[in-house]
Amino acid sequence: LKFHPACYLHVFVLGMLLAKLRLLLDAKAKASAHPGTFCLPMEFLAPLGYLGLGLVFSLPSLKPLAYKLSARLSVLLPLQAAVLLGLAGLPSMPISRVADLASRFNFLENYSYAVYVFQFICYSLWPATGGVNLPLFLVFCVSVAVIISVVVQKHVQSWWGKHPQARMGVPFVLSALLVGVALLPSVDQNSDLPALLRRDDRLIDVHLDIASSEGSSEMGRVMNPSISVQDGKVVFAARRHWMEQSQYNGWYNGSAATVLDQTWHSQILLGSVPLDMEAWDRWPLSGEAPFAAKLQPWYWLRTGGGHHWRQLCVAETYDSTNHTLVRHVVTGPEDAKVFSYRGQTNIAFSSLPPMGEDGCAKGEEVSQMYIAGDVHLAGSVDDVGHRLACGKTDLAEKNWIPFTHAGKLHFVYSPLPHVVVTATPEGECEQAYTSDFAPLLRLKRANPSLVIRGSGEAVFINDTKATPSLPKPHYLATLHMKASDRSDAYAHFAYRFSPEPPFNILQVSSQLPLLAARPTEKSSAAFAFVSGLEVVNRTVVISYGAGDRDSRALVMTMDRLDEFFSSESGPSALQGASWNNAANTSAADESASSAHEAGADIGGNTSDAVNLSSGAGV
Repeated sequence: LKFHPACYLHVFVLGMLLAKLRLLLDAKAKASAHPGTFCLPMEFLAPLGYLGLGLVFSLPSLKPLAYKLSARLSVLLPLQAAVLLGLAGLPSMPISRVADLASRFNFLENYSYAVYVFQFICYSLWPATGGVNLPLFLVFCVSVAVIISVVVQKHVQSWWGKHPQARMGVPFVLSALLVGVALLPSVDQNSDLPALLRRDDRLIDVHLDIASSEGSSEMGRVMNPSISVQDGKVVFAARRHWMEQSQYNGWYNGSAATVLDQTWHSQILLGSVPLDMEAWDRWPLSGEAPFAAKLQPWYWLRTGGGHHWRQLCVAETYDSTNHTLVRHVVTGPEDAKVFSYRGQTNIAFSSLPPMGEDGCAKGEEVSQMYIAGDVHLAGSVDDVGHRLACGKTDLAEKNWIPFTHAGKLHFVYSPLPHVVVTATPEGECEQAYTSDFAPLLRLKRANPSLVIRGSGEAVFINDTKATPSLPKPHYLATLHMKASDRSDAYAHFAYRFSPEPPFNILQVSSQLPLLAARPTEKSSAAFAFVSGLEVVNRTVVISYGAGDRDSRALVMTMDRLDEFFSSESGPSALQGASWNNAANTSAADESASSAHEAGADIGGNTSDAVNLSSGAGV
């Protein structure tokens, strides 16, 4: 609307009428016996017009609806017309004093267009978006405009005037240049991450060759992959996301405010490829991935009401000190975990709640866990997501760990305490168990701000020869730790828990050596985030996202993973709080070894039933 030519028709008409009025007034002045009487009103037109505009933009009670748009299109046009006519004056009369004073700044006309063109570029380069220091920004913007005018604009204008025929080819040259730039290969933003990093002869860290079947890398990065081997296929779920930020003027509780939209475009991608079992078994030793896959967006995911999973609740934070409203907008579901349940593909994912007919309840604009049962990877039938009805709706719920036991679906709700719920693909929660692991309890007591949460899926293991440090059946899962809720860096660990209720933790490994990376869309420490776990034929695949921009996996043999549970793998006490640094060694590594000191000794565990309506958990 703001830039549509049809919306400026009345502005054009007013300009023509204003020019005609000026000529008619000039004729009247020349024919009058007292032409000076026409000069007096011209002295006040511009000041009165500026005063009116200043009051409208300064006093909230005078501001019309959408006043910045109105300044161009509607109710403020008379004030603008007064300024134009007052400064232009009448052709045969002397210019007004205000116009004479303004004419002394005519030298600025050489830089004004450069300021107009480069103001938004300067704003995007400003290091503190949303917190601009106006005087400093004006100095920066004007300085850039002066440099561009002297170095570029002046010489281009000179060449343009001297070569009237050559300039006819400029549009064609520019068009060819734009096409050539568009054809240039895109820069790989993951060039700093190796495609294959061999840790030892049984452990590798690899880039996963999975991508979206539509769109380019400019439309987001594929990250946080989850892998499940089902019925001779490798099934994938991953997240594609990209972030953009916009700022505009709006309202909050009836007062004018600066609105900052932080939009996270998010999609879940799904797909599958045939399983090459021989290549899978060789993967840790050969370093060659047994698959490459193109995934498609999960467009056929629906809410319980049959709507597309798009319009989600928006979390808002208002800063009264600078009248800024920050809106956290997420466009779709996040962080899927794919697993098999009763021979069907199921997906658990986190998401902000879809908006209902009455919008979103206050305080419930937080992530919740959802599940979709019997997912159709080809999109032949709509899939329906159901909220997992455990925990509270006003607390963020995420990172639950799915697993099956005795034909029933379970989730690890939280690692500490180790809370397990029994659920259904329709989102119902039937019962729960809780237990405590003494080493983790001591670690938490020594570090009250430490955050411990789940990651990926849980897999049943019954291979005593490959797991000598725990030669009996158990579940294998992963968890992560952060120094505090505000920390951006994670430390990840494998852990084992009992195959029978109450599913108490048996062992925690030393820190997994994931390849951390710095994100490209925000300033943050380097990090990695485990998103999946699969074990087939003694090949362990821990899939993860590096820096929200690369899909990777830590691939190893089962016996190599067992060595992470060895008590000799690290010191026995927590030393400081350095988490997941560039060398992938940290105090978290030491803390996990402390957690491991009990090994398979579960004497320190306690267990009982728990009601999750209290909202305990992540």
